Amino acid sequence: AAAAVQAGLAKGHAVTARERGEAAAEAYTAKVHATHVSLDITSRVFELTGARSTAEKYRFDRFWRNVRTHTLHDPVFYKAKEVGEFVLNDKIPEVSLYS
Repeated sequence: AAAAVQAGLAKGHAVTARERGEAAAEAYTAKVHATHVSLDITSRVFELTGARSTAEKYRFDRFWRNVRTHTLHDPVFYKAKEVGEFVLNDKIPEVSLYS
């Protein structure tokens, strides 16, 4: 995903809508996957360490809070929908503040 985005950035204004869409689809796919993996891992760590891991001395709460904040900042539901639209219907994702 990073290589596709970097290649598009290197082209500057010469990047085509198709190339931008392909890079966006790769980046969105990576975000969706990273979100699911990070939430699964944090949930399992919490189960493993138990309630006492929320104690301030361990500072694990910062990790869980940061993961959740990042996953909610740009909801993956919309990213998954845009990837599906691109892959199945050839609809290029629209440019937005989050793309």
